[in-house]
Amino acid sequence: MEFDSAVRVLFVDDEPALLHAIRDYLTIIHSLEVDITNDPADAIQSGQLFSYDCLVVDYDMPDMDGITLLKAIRQVDPDIPVIVFTGKSREEVVIEAINNGADFYLQKGGNAEELFAELAHDIGKAARRFRAERALTESEQLYRAVVEDQTEFICQMDPEGAIRFVNSSFAKYISREPENLIGSDFFSLFGEGGENLKEAPDICDPDNPVVHAEIRNIRSDGSKSDLHWTLRLLFDSSFEPREILAVGRDISAQKEVARQTSIQRDLALELAMVSSVDMVLELSLKAVVKLTGMDTGSVYLRDRVTGTVVKSLDCGPHRRSLCQFMDIWQNDNVDLLAVLAGTSRYYSQTDLSRFEAPFLSMVIVPVQRYDEVTGWFVVGSDTMNEVPGTYRSSLETVVSQIGNVIARIQAEDALRDALIESEERYMQLSESSPDAIAILSSHNRPVYLNPAALFLFGVHSFDEFMTRPLNEYFDSASYPAVSDMLSLSFSLRRPNSCEALMWSRLGREIYAELIAVPITQSGDTAVLLIIRNRTEQKLSERALAESERHFRELADLLPEPVFETDACGHVTFCNQGAHSLLAPGNDTTLIGVSFLQFFSDGDQGKLGTVLDEVKADPAVRNGDFTVRAKDGGERSVLLSLSPVFRDTVYDGVRGVIVDITEMKQYQETLQRTIEEKDVLFRELHHRVKNNMQVISSLLQLQEEYIEDERLISAIHDCEQRIASMALVHETLYRSDSLSGISFATYLENLAEEVISSIATVRDIRAEIDVGDIRFNLDTVVTLGLIINELMVNSMKYAFTGKGKGIISVCMKHGEGSYVISYADDGVGLPPDFSIDSSSSLGMRLVRVLTRQLLGSVTVGDSEDGPGARFTIQFPVRE
Repeated sequence: MEFDSAVRVLFVDDEPALLHAIRDYLTIIHSLEVDITNDPADAIQSGQLFSYDCLVVDYDMPDMDGITLLKAIRQVDPDIPVIVFTGKSREEVVIEAINNGADFYLQKGGNAEELFAELAHDIGKAARRFRAERALTESEQLYRAVVEDQTEFICQMDPEGAIRFVNSSFAKYISREPENLIGSDFFSLFGEGGENLKEAPDICDPDNPVVHAEIRNIRSDGSKSDLHWTLRLLFDSSFEPREILAVGRDISAQKEVARQTSIQRDLALELAMVSSVDMVLELSLKAVVKLTGMDTGSVYLRDRVTGTVVKSLDCGPHRRSLCQFMDIWQNDNVDLLAVLAGTSRYYSQTDLSRFEAPFLSMVIVPVQRYDEVTGWFVVGSDTMNEVPGTYRSSLETVVSQIGNVIARIQAEDALRDALIESEERYMQLSESSPDAIAILSSHNRPVYLNPAALFLFGVHSFDEFMTRPLNEYFDSASYPAVSDMLSLSFSLRRPNSCEALMWSRLGREIYAELIAVPITQSGDTAVLLIIRNRTEQKLSERALAESERHFRELADLLPEPVFETDACGHVTFCNQGAHSLLAPGNDTTLIGVSFLQFFSDGDQGKLGTVLDEVKADPAVRNGDFTVRAKDGGERSVLLSLSPVFRDTVYDGVRGVIVDITEMKQYQETLQRTIEEKDVLFRELHHRVKNNMQVISSLLQLQEEYIEDERLISAIHDCEQRIASMALVHETLYRSDSLSGISFATYLENLAEEVISSIATVRDIRAEIDVGDIRFNLDTVVTLGLIINELMVNSMKYAFTGKGKGIISVCMKHGEGSYVISYADDGVGLPPDFSIDSSSSLGMRLVRVLTRQLLGSVTVGDSEDGPGARFTIQFPVRE
């Protein structure tokens, strides 16, 4: 059995074994909730009787038989299903049980399983029916409650219109009790309107069972109302009408709102078209009378000259009485002040009795312009006791428009006068305007040209210009756009612009910017066409475009890649050289690509730093970088970057890339060659020094076989000269560079060599101050021989009889020459000494070697005391 909730059963029997057996079977096998009792009286008195879905009672019980129990149950609950369960099989017992309200009858005995199964089947069938009937009853109760609460009229009738049910809303509308309407003819309740409503169901069929109808009904109190009914026909299985359901509502209020809205809308449309104050008042007063149904009215407005409120218009049969009423009313300061404050005043028959007016009701509505009351509308009726509340809002809405409409008309009149004056003033301005100005009528026909326009088109007068149609002054490709622009200006009443190619009378090209402005010319719609000559600008743009084309062509001719980027580093321009070096494919463009990605990963950070420097300091930056070439390899390049500023704002960079891969490879090869030659030269100088030492050693060996002191001294001097030259090669060999020799280092080594080789005294010091000067090999050899001869001479003769001495050598760099000062603090030179006439080999070498340097030598005494001084001056050689 399938139920939303478990079925509850009460089983009454005097046999305990049977009670428990059936309860266990129904609970376990069929999932029923079974309560059992052996006391019939307990079953009746139980307060839970209404909670059961079915009762099973035994027929034969000692205290109360099943029929008596059945009768007692039916008095408490006539609807609950009851199954009589007995061992008797007499026919009269079955009939008696059925007649007293039993739903099923089961006879005990036979197969227990079949008996229990049949009992379970009957319980399910009875419970299912009982629950369905109970749900239907609850649904009908709920439906009736909902229908009764509806504000709409709801009726149920037979196919002939006899009422079966009405809700309270409809009964209240008809002013009758609902039970008194049952059986009445529905259609006869509405008089003539009911006859029209009665014909509506005739057009319904099973496919279109619904029909709508509106009727005018006159109620019992004489009032009229508009009703809207929806009729639905219900058909039986034979497609014959079975029932009519009608739903209606009173639409009188909606109809009245629609009528008032229509009057207001029509008035608003009429007022939008009029340009006369008198017409505004006439139309508004007619609308007020039509809106309220009141027959007499008048309009009072404040005179703009005197400032007093006077009657401007009236209508209706009681105009004189209304005028007399207003003369009296204007002396009522209380009501007058209220209207002047913007408050409408409504009068009933009681209110008007003190004025002795022939009106039953009256209303005075102020006419306002912004916050100022400029007059009022007065409407009276001799048939209405008071102005209905449904009219008041619409009445005040209609009158509220009038002040603004009058203000608009007065403003338009003032604007029209100002416009005429403005047109005259504008014509004077246009005559002196440097721009060409034309005025076109609604058919694109020129009606005016200023002198600048006549000059632009090369004509002498307007008549001469009009000898050709307007379109012939435009290029055929440009005129459609001009025509569309003019059409938009006329239709949308807003300015438009475009560019066009025009021709003068003599065929001269005119590139023009056209601006069309809608205007009013003498009260008619027109367009003011401003024609600005942009010929020079257009030619300049052409020249600029041609210049850019030439620039691009020249840039493409350059073998070096040239490019330009925006502020974000994306390429905006590149020549063919850049494409050939960097583009990964022939069809690949570089435009829009970040130029940083063309550089190696190691160089991107360095390049970012360079870009930051370019932004901060607008100067050209150069640097060596490595780029990824289109063939996948890497190329060494020299990159030059300069910033691009537009309106002082940084806008990117321009760059030139020079491929220096082959040059760097050549430089590397050249560097290796130089290094190899440097090694060879050092080895050569080393060998020369060794050879000179060999020569010096040979001379020393020869000294051992010579006894003549003069000859030994001469050989010894030769050894010293050879040593000075060998020292040059030794210094050059040990120098970091072969291009020059440090003169200071060489002199220090030379002084040490000379002093150690000629030990005439014990303490001889050399002071060298020649600065950081480097000479080539020839110069150092020559200077070395000169200083060597002077030092040897000092060592031999200057310090005789002295225990110590000082030899100083200093050099200064003057303008275009070097000056070497050699001095000692020895005994000095003989008084008659002259280096030019000296016959000694050493002095002769000094003279000869100085001339080789293109210099001169002078001799004198020491400035610090006794001793000799030699000054050697020679020019600087490039």
